[in-house]
Amino acid sequence: MKKLQFSLLLFLIIGGIHTASAQFVSDLKKVDTTIKNERAKVYHQILNRTKNPQIIDIRTPREYAAGHLKGAILINYYDPNFAQNIEKAGLNKYRPIFIYCRSGHRSANAIDIFKKLGFKHIVNMVYGINEWKHLLLPIEKGMSVKNN
Repeated sequence: MKKLQFSLLLFLIIGGIHTASAQFVSDLKKVDTTIKNERAKVYHQILNRTKNPQIIDIRTPREYAAGHLKGAILINYYDPNFAQNIEKAGLNKYRPIFIYCRSGHRSANAIDIFKKLGFKHIVNMVYGINEWKHLLLPIEKGMSVKNN
């Protein structure tokens, strides 16, 4: 009888852990998107505190080649397949994504696209790389980084 009670108790505990685990994963997927619109200086500070940041430059290839943030992936906002190119980039939707453009207009418009694609933590540089350059923050030139 004690073996049966122990087995039943073990079954309930394991079943409860599995259910709680499945609920936790389900709850993670329901997390609302956090959006931070930051000036270049604060954006830079957050970027520096983030391990392996996902940086997306949504300007044109020509703009990107003229100067971009180190490690930025180019995904051209004006490409008709912009949303599909974001999906193809293999980005982690639960890690912060840093987006920027030239002046902040395209990246502000792109926030909704990233949100609809399921990204949970979006950091947007509100005045774009223009303000970044004005503050003399570091940039790289050329097409050295993967282009989507």
